[in-house]
Amino acid sequence: MYPAHGLHKIEFKDNILTVEARGPFNDEQVQNYQAQLQHTLGNICGPWGQLNLLHQDCLFTPQAERAMYQTIEFRKQRGVCAIAVVFITPGPNSITEQQLTRIYQHFNIAHAYFIKENDALIWLNTQLAMQQAN
Repeated sequence: MYPAHGLHKIEFKDNILTVEARGPFNDEQVQNYQAQLQHTLGNICGPWGQLNLLHQDCLFTPQAERAMYQTIEFRKQRGVCAIAVVFITPGPNSITEQQLTRIYQHFNIAHAYFIKENDALIWLNTQLAMQQAN
């Protein structure tokens, strides 16, 4: 077992789970993240949205990417309906975007990528409003 690599800070407020993260991430950190999610989302049921604020290089090791499927499945069971990802650190983020897209598409979760937090929140709130109207 290796020490956890990467950081996640999470907060749930007004039907939005905000995740501020710094990578890269290994499997141990994804397990820590899962534990944080279980604690935070224990009694939550949807619909709700998630705002990811990604700092630095937020790549996943292959094992961590596989482990992320469990975290998404848990969130889907708890009612997540849309995920907005904001790349805070400028630069190439295509590999991270590809990794996240694979995971989100597998669970058919609406998702979009942004460089401005405000744009992401507007999109996320629109998704939540559409979901609640259905």
